[in-house]
Amino acid sequence: MSEVKQFYRLRFAKQGDVRFTSHLDLMRLLERALRRARLPVAMSRGFNPRPQISIPAPLGVGIEGCNEVLDFELSDWLSPADVQARLEAELPEGIRIVSLQNVPGKQDRRPNALSYRVPLLPGHPVTRQALDRLLSAAHLVVQRERGGKSKMVDIRPYIGAVRLEDEDLLLLLKCTPDGTARPEEVLGALGCRPGDHYLPGAIVRSHVSLSSSP
Repeated sequence: MSEVKQFYRLRFAKQGDVRFTSHLDLMRLLERALRRARLPVAMSRGFNPRPQISIPAPLGVGIEGCNEVLDFELSDWLSPADVQARLEAELPEGIRIVSLQNVPGKQDRRPNALSYRVPLLPGHPVTRQALDRLLSAAHLVVQRERGGKSKMVDIRPYIGAVRLEDEDLLLLLKCTPDGTARPEEVLGALGCRPGDHYLPGAIVRSHVSLSSSP
């Protein structure tokens, strides 16, 4: 008889010093918490079984997340309230559960939009006119460095909305099969320099929108 799996979606916050944890270390941290909570995490099949857990949209090191997503599968049904109570007792400081739901079947895990909030420092160059110029541009090409190599990327297709609310810059960045933009790249396109006009450690990802809900 095949294993009956139950699917859960956890929304969580990653704040404080734990925001400097890398994606791989965060995955290990959450995997350990699930095990310590004695939850029956389902395993993949094959020669090297792995826990069936996934973070659809990895968060950059140093960025706080207010509404991140962890999908996981259990080999037995437990109520979301029971799962949450067990897991909350094992999570470290800085990781807080926002919500936990049992979802029907394996959900589409593709992110389609990421929302960010960036507090700007006094003297920043962001004005209504600067935002209008950015949003009216046909192309916004930036240079990315990775593995000692650089390439030019047009980030304009990934910018959904940008607005200034008081002294916070609010960004809605689209996720596509081709990729997405980074908040630092949009800030750079607006003439903002890290340290002078914003603090990299103050960037907050406020929401992750997925192709499926919740």
